[in-house]
Order: sequence, then C-alpha cells, then structure tokens
Amino acid sequence: MEIDRSIALFQQEQWAREEEEKNRSFLEQYDPKNHIKYTLEELIEGIHKKKQYLYTLKLEFEERKLLSGRLAIPFIRDFFDVVDDEPDTALLASNSRHVTMTFSDTPGRKAVHSTEEWIEGMKGSMKAMNLHMSVEQTKVLGNMEYLCCTMPTAKGKIYNVVFYMQKDDRLYAGTLNCPEKDKEGMGLMLEACAHVIEEMNRQGGDVS
Repeated sequence: MEIDRSIALFQQEQWAREEEEKNRSFLEQYDPKNHIKYTLEELIEGIHKKKQYLYTLKLEFEERKLLSGRLAIPFIRDFFDVVDDEPDTALLASNSRHVTMTFSDTPGRKAVHSTEEWIEGMKGSMKAMNLHMSVEQTKVLGNMEYLCCTMPTAKGKIYNVVFYMQKDDRLYAGTLNCPEKDKEGMGLMLEACAHVIEEMNRQGGDVS
C-alpha cells in the first residue's frame, strides 16, 4: 500500500509538471512580446504624437520641465510612482514596471574627448564599484552623446541608456533604465525618449 501511495504521488507530481509546462507554452505562444517588434523611429514618432502602445501598455506623453525648468523631457503620464524633482537632480521611478530615470546638471562645458574615452571613463568608474558594464551601442545626436549598456545588479541585469548633453552653459547627464529582459520593448522606448530629450532641448519645442 505504501508503494502504491508513492507511485500515485509521483504520478500526480508528474501530471502537475506537465500541466504547468502546457500553460507556459500556451502563454508564450500568445505573448505579444514574441510577435510584435518595434523600431526606434516608430517609438520616436509615437512620442511626438503623445501616445504609443508598447505591446498592451498604453503610454501617453506630455512635456515636463525638470531641474528648475532647465531640462525638458517627454514625461509619461500616470506611469511613475516616484517623481522627485530637485533644483540639481531629478528622479522618476515606476516600481511596478521597474523603470527608472535620473537627471542632473552642473555648470560648465563638456571637455573635448572621444566617445571611446568617455566609455572607458565610465567603465573605470563601474569597475571601481566592482560592476561590469557591457556596452551595446553608442550614438551622437547634436549636443548629446549616449550609450546603451547592460550591467548586473543584485536584482538581475538592467539595461541602461546613459547620456550627457550640453545646453547653454550647463552639462546635463541622464540615466534611463529597465530590466535587461525588456530591452527590446521598454529599453527601446527609453532610447527613443533620449532622442526626443535632445530634440526638445535643442529646438526649445515640445514633443509635437
């Protein structure tokens, strides 16, 4: 009887595992992330139109000025749990979506250097904190330079869009990040936001 009971329990566990695998396969089959691919240009245009779906998530944008009005950004409405805007630093965070944006500025003009020197300087800073940064791409947009990179954290890998930008007599820096697994969706959206930030602060216009 004890053997029969053990066999029955083993069969129940096996059936449960098989059912869980079937459910996982079903969800993956109909997960929009496996079927919808976005382009950077498409998401930039969505920000310009102030409305963009990211899979099933509806994002609406408006212009907002941070850092005592010196930096204009495309702000995602009803998205952030934390909005902390101080004169020299700003933090926007969505705990549910695991998305964070930080911005800061200092007086002065950027030093003349190559993008490679900037990247090596960032890698050196990360190494000093025992963090390894893997750079995936770099770009120059007008007065902005940015890079996209991944780095490990205690909660898993994160995908970062890091920029610095000259505007008037101040140097602006920003980091926008999300989980590395979301880089093809939310990560690309954050890169599109960086493009629009450069546009808004170069031209002085809003996202329209």
